[in-house]
Amino acid sequence: MSKTEHERHPLQTEAITKKRLHNGIEIYQNNEGETEFLYNEIFHKEMYFKHGITLPDHGTVLDVGANIGMFSLYVSSKSDCRVYAFEPLPPTFKLLKMNTSSLPRVTTVNVGLSNEIKEAEFAYFPTMSTDSVQIKYRENHDQDLRYGLINHYEDNFADPRMLNRFVDHLMSPKLLNEQIYRCKLTTISEMIRFYDLNQIDLLKIDVEKSEFEVLEGIEPEDWGKIRQIVMEVHGLDGEQISRLENIFQTNGFYAVIDYYEDLNIPNYYNVYALNQMYTSAG
Repeated sequence: MSKTEHERHPLQTEAITKKRLHNGIEIYQNNEGETEFLYNEIFHKEMYFKHGITLPDHGTVLDVGANIGMFSLYVSSKSDCRVYAFEPLPPTFKLLKMNTSSLPRVTTVNVGLSNEIKEAEFAYFPTMSTDSVQIKYRENHDQDLRYGLINHYEDNFADPRMLNRFVDHLMSPKLLNEQIYRCKLTTISEMIRFYDLNQIDLLKIDVEKSEFEVLEGIEPEDWGKIRQIVMEVHGLDGEQISRLENIFQTNGFYAVIDYYEDLNIPNYYNVYALNQMYTSAG
């Protein structure tokens, strides 16, 4: 049985929720439905570790789009890897910081990853923080938000009609409570230099429609430092799939682009990419 409790934390002035996960880990959260969804994806399904993606006992992991830190917690529970967790949105970053504060091998960075050093505006949704998105991708994002809410709460409703009414209720502007934040962005290559990283054993990317920008922020000389990449990609059409395949092939990666059937979201994929330089070396 999971246990929730309301607490105040020095990093936040508002009352927040603390939840005990099924594996005993305690986590500060935005809302329970979202936390359960993330836990199921990352700890139960282990969705990031398919098609040859592995987690070394020692190594370096970049968690790009860390949200409240579920993936960083998973990595820390399975290995002694050094983790760099990047999250641009201040409210979510506070929770990430709290959730990893007891983990000395996790470094949290309040910045997003992109194709250049700059600032950008983000739409933040307190009830659906995982679907927060850059403003330039906000148009037509309501469908993705709706899919996300349905997936988060479908286990709570036997009647699909009641589920849809509940989601309609949550999608009201008042409850969605969309907030705009201007956030700092940098590049993976800049972070490689800043933290003096010689090798990245796993690069995880989950950035809500900004995936190509993150990849564009890897300079040619740095692709060889990355052993594995796993990422969620939204809204891919045939042309974009070809573009993505070309990026990985050009930089020496073998990639599997896997339609994520579990979520029933159109054009939603998981990508698993292995650097052939490392696989050929055994």
